[in-house]
Amino acid sequence: MFKKTALVLIAALAISLILPCTQDVFAKKSKNKTASGTLTETVSLSGEETVTQSGEGTETDLEDTSAPSDEPGLNYTKKVLYVGKTFDLELNGVEGKIKWSSSDKNIATVSKGHVTGISAGYVYIYADCEGIRYECLVKVKSAGLTTISKRIRKGNSFKLKVKGTKAVSFSSSSTKIAKVDADGTVTARKKGTAVISCLCENGETYTCEVEVYLNILDIEDPTFSDLAPTVNMSFEELVGDNGIYDELTAMPEAGTYKIIVDLYHKVVMAYTKDENGKYTRPVRYMLCGVGASSTPTPTGTFKMENYRLRYEHFNKTNCYGQYWSILTGRIYFHSILYTSFNAKDYTDTSYDNLGKAVSHGCIRLTVPDARWIYYNVAPGTTVVVRKGSSDDKETAAIREKLVLAERPKTRPNLVKGEIPDTDNWTIDEVPHETKFIQGSQNGGEAAL
Repeated sequence: MFKKTALVLIAALAISLILPCTQDVFAKKSKNKTASGTLTETVSLSGEETVTQSGEGTETDLEDTSAPSDEPGLNYTKKVLYVGKTFDLELNGVEGKIKWSSSDKNIATVSKGHVTGISAGYVYIYADCEGIRYECLVKVKSAGLTTISKRIRKGNSFKLKVKGTKAVSFSSSSTKIAKVDADGTVTARKKGTAVISCLCENGETYTCEVEVYLNILDIEDPTFSDLAPTVNMSFEELVGDNGIYDELTAMPEAGTYKIIVDLYHKVVMAYTKDENGKYTRPVRYMLCGVGASSTPTPTGTFKMENYRLRYEHFNKTNCYGQYWSILTGRIYFHSILYTSFNAKDYTDTSYDNLGKAVSHGCIRLTVPDARWIYYNVAPGTTVVVRKGSSDDKETAAIREKLVLAERPKTRPNLVKGEIPDTDNWTIDEVPHETKFIQGSQNGGEAAL
């Protein structure tokens, strides 16, 4: 009995000696009383300190947060800071000696409230006074270019922007492929790849790899942005009028594309043939508005008809639309709605209702998407309009990513012919393989 008890005591003593060491290696925790009386816990894993805060959400979307000026506390409770930059913390409404400290000096240091960003990461800055701890959560970000790689069509431009420092100069590894101006504007000139370098005030050089292509079909591994260029377009480009009214005379062959309209997800998807002759290669994804329950868009398999209108009035309503392409009967693909022949008179609701079932049966699109169908989808092209289903995870994933620019609160002055063009194709690139002959509105005026 004595031996058994002794063995138990020896085992317990061994465990008690081992556990603290194990805890020191894997996790150190300290709880501190804050100004609000709540407890915050700082946890260090494997000797490297990370930060968590009770009652808070994730820290990935951290934004500068100032504290109320009429309450005791730090002037900031959250702050975003770039490496090498500084800001000052002040403890207001409190008297006494202040002890400043950082939860990780490798990320940010503090001296008398003066905080300096050292490396990217999250860190707490503490101010201890009269037994109360005040804290500010700081996100330190690396300086650099906002874009580190870009795929762009020949002839298009974009502007490089620098974060956390200032640009001194820009240069291109191949000005024949992509040239860059002093302000960071990059212009694609020839198919190929070029590296744009930016020398900055902090002494660092940051780079962006630019791939220039001629046609979306040239890209072997298109990204979602390649297939849905509207997600990166400005509101002005999505609703404006480019001022081009040339007569439509020729188009690609009818079998070039196959169009699928999914009514459940409100998505239009264009495909072209793969090496086996099957329509599996995606070409374009488009957010659309479809028919309301009382005026539904018809389902089935259709052939595009031969009637197109560039910018026209709906006779029975005081509305206009751009790029009408007849599908069947009174059902058209067309743009959002306007109250005049001037694109600045777009209707707020028709833009806001993209992705909803509110039309009279027509399939409403952004202007760039309606334009793509107008010029590229020839009469005779197969269009499948399906009900769709919530079980279709693949289309649901496409729909989730089709997020367009928000409609501005202040209505922009959209000048015809002065609208940005960042799309991945141009009208003069469209193959003229079959002659376009204008037909008639067999089903009468568009359903809207």
